[in-house]
Amino acid sequence: MKTIKVQVREDHLEILSRTKPMTALAELVWNALDADATEVRIEFDTNEMDGIDCIRIRDNGHGLNYEDALVVFRNLGGSWKRAGMRSPSRRRVLHGQYGKGRFRAFSLGQKVAWHTVYENKGAVCTFTVTGRAETPGEFTITNPVPVENAATGMLVEIHNVPRSADLLRGVKALEEITEIFALYLRQYPDVRIWHDGVLMDPAHVERRITEYELDEMVMQNGERVRATLTVVEWNTPGKRGVFLCDAEGFMRGHALPRLYFRGFSYTAYLKSDHIAALDREGLLQTEELATDVRQMLDVVRRKLREHFTLREAEQAQDVLEEWKELDIYPYAGRPKTDAEATERRIFDIYATHLNQIFSDFATASLPVKRLTLRMIQELVHAEPTRLARILDELLEFPEEKEGEVMELVRA
Repeated sequence: MKTIKVQVREDHLEILSRTKPMTALAELVWNALDADATEVRIEFDTNEMDGIDCIRIRDNGHGLNYEDALVVFRNLGGSWKRAGMRSPSRRRVLHGQYGKGRFRAFSLGQKVAWHTVYENKGAVCTFTVTGRAETPGEFTITNPVPVENAATGMLVEIHNVPRSADLLRGVKALEEITEIFALYLRQYPDVRIWHDGVLMDPAHVERRITEYELDEMVMQNGERVRATLTVVEWNTPGKRGVFLCDAEGFMRGHALPRLYFRGFSYTAYLKSDHIAALDREGLLQTEELATDVRQMLDVVRRKLREHFTLREAEQAQDVLEEWKELDIYPYAGRPKTDAEATERRIFDIYATHLNQIFSDFATASLPVKRLTLRMIQELVHAEPTRLARILDELLEFPEEKEGEVMELVRA
C-alpha cells in the first residue's frame, strides 16, 4: 500500500470538495463515460430512516491503470484526458480534462473509495484508492493483485453521506441529471445510464428540440466567437435556464435559471469553444460579471425570446385549428367586416392564452370549453378591454398581450 499526496494547495482542494451534490455526482458519471463505459449505474443504499448510507457509481469501462492512478491522483489537472481529447477505444470526445471529479466526490461523503479492475498486458488486475474529506489531498492506494473472471470497470463507493445528498433521489433528481446528460445520450445512443434503478431516456420527456446557429459574436478584445444554441422543450413542468457547454455539448456551467417563458418548460444549451476557454480561465463561475459571459448570455436571451414568441404563435394556431375541428370555436365562416376580423383576432389572443396558462380550462370537457369560449366571445364583442382587466386580476394576464389587444382596439 502507498500514500499519494496531491501537489496543489489544500484550500483549493477544499473548495473543490464543497461542490453541489448533483454537480459532484455528474462529474463521477463523466469519469465513467470518459473511461469508455457503455453502462453506468448510480445506486443508493438507505438506512432505516430512509436516509442515504452509501452512494455507488459503477461502470463497465476500461478501469484505471495502476501506473496512471499514481499520476492522476497526485496531480490536479495532469490527467491523460488533456492530451488525446478522445477516449482510448471508442474514440469518444472526453468531458473531464482537469482532474476535478475525484475531489468533488468528497462533497457527497466523508470517505470515498475507487475500486478498479483493469487489463494490463493480458492480465486482469484490481486495486483500490481511498480518500477522506478531512484530508482531501491525501490518498492511499493498495497494490494491484490479479483477479480471475472479472470484467473491467470502476466502482466508486461513497460513505458517511450528508443529509443534503437526499436531494439526489426522487423524480426531480432524475429530471435534473437527465438534463445534464441529454445531449451526450443523443450523441452516443449506445450509452445507458441508470439512476436509482431507472434508465435515463431524454426522448420520453422531450417535447421538441430546436437548433440555432447564432450570428458571430465579437468579444471586447476583438476575438470572433461562434456558438450554437440547442433549445429542448420538456413535457415535465418547471424547467428553465441555460447550460453553458463546450463545442461538444459538455456542460461547464449553468446560467439564467430564472429566465421564464410562461407555458414552456425548457433547457437551452449554449455550445462554443469559447466557453471551454472561459472555464479554463475560471471566468464561468463569475457569471455575468465577466464581460464575455455577459455578452454571450445577452445573445441567448434575445434568441430565446424570439424562439418562444414564435412557439407561442405556433401553439396558438394549433389550438385554434383543434377547436374548429371539434366545432367549439364560436365563429363560423370568414369575417364579413373589418370590425368582425378585429374582434376575432382579439378573441383568439384571449382564448388561446387562457388555454396556455390555465390548465383547468385546457383539460376541461368539450361542453365546458364550448360554454367558456362562447362567454369570452360575448365579452370581447361587448367590451374587449374589460375582459383584459378580469383576466389580469384573476390570472395575471401579461402586459404584452394586453398591449396587443389595445392596439387592435385603437386601430
